[in-house]
Amino acid sequence: MPLYEYKCERCGDVFEVIQKFSDAPLTVHDNCGGAVARLLSAAALQFKGTGWYITDYARAPQSKRDGDAPPPKPESAKPAPKSDSTPAASASDK
Repeated sequence: MPLYEYKCERCGDVFEVIQKFSDAPLTVHDNCGGAVARLLSAAALQFKGTGWYITDYARAPQSKRDGDAPPPKPESAKPAPKSDSTPAASASDK
């Protein structure tokens, strides 16, 4: 339910009242009987809990962001191919 702020024109008292949207606005101050006017004020909006900031969300691993493809392996991780033949003799060996 919204919180409305009123000011008494007789005594100058400023007070707040929780009212339904369907309730009629107050016209008389309960303390002194003076006429009251509803004041306009900034809404107090508070986001509580987690999930309101980018830092609150967990980041998906790189593989999840790239369509579930595993990251490519670096070239240095591959073993060198084995050769059964001996290298050919160079010109300096002759």
